[in-house]
Amino acid sequence: LVSMASHGQLDNIEEVFSAFKQKQQIMGLLDRSLAAEGVKIFIGEESGTQALSGCSIVSAPYKQKGKSVGVLAVVGPTRMQYDKVIPIVDVTAKMLSSALDFKAS
Repeated sequence: LVSMASHGQLDNIEEVFSAFKQKQQIMGLLDRSLAAEGVKIFIGEESGTQALSGCSIVSAPYKQKGKSVGVLAVVGPTRMQYDKVIPIVDVTAKMLSSALDFKAS
């Protein structure tokens, strides 16, 4: 099938596969954050994701009834103001968890 594709079609196929691979890598990163307790920080290449190698990610899971159900994350430059971002992500994830628990009651 690929050998029958024109050059333009082959470029499009490569773009689709590249986007899919990056999405899988980002989802893997978020899964690692989902399993973490509290704030998790990935700086540059620590993310293991080529698309985010020039960025930092500060993330924290949020929970409902003690079970992680999602991840809140901030993506920014590697030289972001961690001293301000980390507590914001932490408190926001905790507030979201409290809101989900309240709604479930």
